[in-house]
Amino acid sequence: MNLRDVPDDVYTALTEAAAANRQSLSTFVVDRLTEVAQVARLADYVGAYQPPSGSGITLDDATSAVREVRDAS
Repeated sequence: MNLRDVPDDVYTALTEAAAANRQSLSTFVVDRLTEVAQVARLADYVGAYQPPSGSGITLDDATSAVREVRDAS
């Protein structure tokens, strides 16, 4: 993957963050993109979630449970 038009300040921030984490820029960016992909998939799941009928579980309950697990990890 090649990224174009990355603003200089963004590039600098990424390279500094990678160095602070003792990672190559590539590894650091792939790790961050992996996090973004996981959140994107989670949003799709939560958006499509249909609670079982008669369970008493609301979409808000399910969303809160997923966020609690995500925040704990």
